Amino acid sequence: MKVFKNTLTLFALIAVFSTASFAQVTVNASATVQASLTTNSVSDLEFGQILASETPTIAATDAGAGTVSIENAASGAILDVSVDFPTSLTDGLDNLVFGTYSAAYRLDGVDDNSSSTNSLGTATAQNISGSFTSTGNTIFLYVGGQITDASAGQPGVEYSNDITINVDYQ
Repeated sequence: MKVFKNTLTLFALIAVFSTASFAQVTVNASATVQASLTTNSVSDLEFGQILASETPTIAATDAGAGTVSIENAASGAILDVSVDFPTSLTDGLDNLVFGTYSAAYRLDGVDDNSSSTNSLGTATAQNISGSFTSTGNTIFLYVGGQITDASAGQPGVEYSNDITINVDYQ
């Protein structure tokens, strides 16, 4: 009887210390498909004809500002926008120093930068970044800047460079 009791005790101890703990949980996987954004260049930033001694400025809210339309953003979607400006306008040989950048946007679908615009943000080096919530309308983004030194320019030569705008869902 003593051996049987010791054997039962041994089996009881093994059973107590060898029981496995088991837990199960599920995680739901989901996704919402957003419409692809469409961006179009509406108008270029146009300084026109300038003198070498001038420092022309066109703010994002002035006539002549560059304009981009952003379409198909779902209402309530948060968009991240980044605008990268060049440091100069060039003809391939000479450069006009370009700076004092500005960017603004309008959410109501009206292409008019003279009122109801919001500043995208403050320039950091050659970049302005910001976020806003779409209202489902066409969004217009306006860019401006200043030619801070046109003295290197040659008469009759056109100077240009690209402003790159990136738009993405947050």
